[in-house]
Amino acid sequence: TGGINAEYGCDEEDSISDDYLSRCNTEFQKFGTSGHSLLFASGDSGVGCVDGTSFRPEWPTQSPYVTSVGGTYMLGTTETGVTFSGGGFSNYFSQPSYQKQAVSTFFATSKNLPASSFYNSTSRAYPDIAAFATNYQVVVAGRTQSVGGTSASTPTVSAIVALLNDVRLENGLSSLGFLNPFLYDTLATSPEAFYDVTTGTNSEGTCPGFTATKGWDPITGVGTPNYAVLKKLVLQ
Repeated sequence: TGGINAEYGCDEEDSISDDYLSRCNTEFQKFGTSGHSLLFASGDSGVGCVDGTSFRPEWPTQSPYVTSVGGTYMLGTTETGVTFSGGGFSNYFSQPSYQKQAVSTFFATSKNLPASSFYNSTSRAYPDIAAFATNYQVVVAGRTQSVGGTSASTPTVSAIVALLNDVRLENGLSSLGFLNPFLYDTLATSPEAFYDVTTGTNSEGTCPGFTATKGWDPITGVGTPNYAVLKKLVLQ
């Protein structure tokens, strides 16, 4: 309830006209204020790579008015940021206030950053959150097979948001609507609401990637959701 997820997230930001970016952003804002949550896959190309010299952010996941969902997988017994998890920084949208502290902490604590010439560190950073993105079992033509991608992690997070909205509605509260301020505020005040993913990189082609670290990072966002904790927090 109150959530829309879109597995679409495969256009490069620089392939979209400025007018179209701005108009879509306005519509995304309207959608959020109407009490709906809009989630987009962060893409399956890691940082994106242009001739080994710069990163290429995805659209529309880098809009500051949608929730961008990255991906993780299990490496042994450790949840890890999956290499293809789209993440980085917009070259068009400025960094929204709700994520400034988390991004600032990332830059202050990260020990393995790509050269600053690859990206715009003062712009909208993504993803915002993550979930498992590999080994989903589906049946195609009568046969079970494994699939993956941030197009799998996105509906997973969306389903959790729907459950949280159900909890709120059952208690006479409104749906969560635009999620990002809540996610980043919760990271700052109740970090146990997310499973922190501190390993993994999202390099692509000849470009280096970002490295997951404690807190927010441009591979797994604030981490993966801890439903038991979030269920309590959404009622406060």
